[in-house]
This record gives sequence, C-alpha cells and structure tokens, in this order.
Amino acid sequence: MFYFSDINLYLPIILQVAVNMIVAVVVLMLLLKPTKLKNIFDWFVGLCFSLYFCVLYHNTVGNLFFIEDIKYSLENIGYIFYSVNLIPIKGIIDVLRYNPSSLFQIIGNIIMLAPFAFVMLYFKWTSSYKKVIYYSFLCTTGIEFIQFIQNTLLLILNLGIGRSADIDDVILNTLGGFIGIICYVFWRKLEEFLNYRKKIHLDICRNKYSTY
Repeated sequence: MFYFSDINLYLPIILQVAVNMIVAVVVLMLLLKPTKLKNIFDWFVGLCFSLYFCVLYHNTVGNLFFIEDIKYSLENIGYIFYSVNLIPIKGIIDVLRYNPSSLFQIIGNIIMLAPFAFVMLYFKWTSSYKKVIYYSFLCTTGIEFIQFIQNTLLLILNLGIGRSADIDDVILNTLGGFIGIICYVFWRKLEEFLNYRKKIHLDICRNKYSTY
C-alpha cells in the first residue's frame, strides 16, 4: 500500500521517468514532424516506429537511479577506461568468448538501427542511401557518447557501472543501416509488383465489362 510519507522515496524516480518520457516524446515529435501520413499503412508504420523508438531509447540511453545512494567520489574514475573500447572487433571477440548469448547480442546490435534506416527512406526523410548510412552512423555514435557520459557520471557519483561505450557497437549498428536499406528496396519491389498486379486486374475488368 502506498503512503504519502513515502513520496520522498518515489519522487526522484517519478521525476526521472517523467524527464525520460519528455525527452523521448520531444525527439520523436521532431523526427515525425516532417512526416506526411497519407493512408492507413503510413499510420501503421508511424505507430510501429514510435513504439520502436521508445524501446530503443529505453534500452540505450534511458537511465534510472536512486538519488539517496549518491556519494560523490573520484575513486572509481579509473574504471571509465575499462568501460570504453576503441579497438575494432575486440568487443565482438570478447562477446563471443565470454557471453553465452553472444549471437543474440551481436544480431541485436546489427538490426538495432535497421528500422530507423527503413523509416528514413519510407517517409522520404531522405532519398539518399549514403545519407541513410551517414545518419545511422551519427545516431549510433551519439548513443555511445551519451552512454559514455552517463557511465562517467555514475562512477563519479558512486552509483555503479553503467553501459559501456564500444566502437564495435558503432560498427554493428551502422551495418544495420545497410539492412534497413535492403529491406526498403525489397519493400519497393513488392509494392511495384502489387501495383502492377492491381493494374492488370483493373484492365482485365474494364475489358470484360466493355464487351457487354
């Protein structure tokens, strides 16, 4: 049972959740602002992207901690260097060696930004494949930088170790941009095929009724 006397305990968490929600909603609105939803499928894609973005935000940069546990200290600052990997492929090798669910983690990193790349092309935020890869690279680099800043603050405030910053995540996430492009190309081919079949069907119907 919730008592008002516990409000001081829960208020910091509530505020953190509210701030995370506001940040996620603002960024999502900025992304969807130039988007024109012309039909039901566009709305479906927009809804799916909104849900995807919230999950992405939560799993990458969303962070919660108990404020009463804060103890300012510089003793843990040395651990920052252990939470950063700037050597390509090293992080992937370490995951394959020590993580029992390594394949799941690597595949997850590869496909993480694929929906983002697909939506950029689908909603015509850009029509350039090079820009899709560039924006995917900027996005994953930004995520890793934020994680580095968060981890640094967590160590300074003696709240433990947060998410690590890994150049291999940048590489794998950027590869997801290519996967998103491939999915979009397949989608366009499928759309053209379906439109062609629809046109053929309409032509047959017109010719059929014109003979009467």
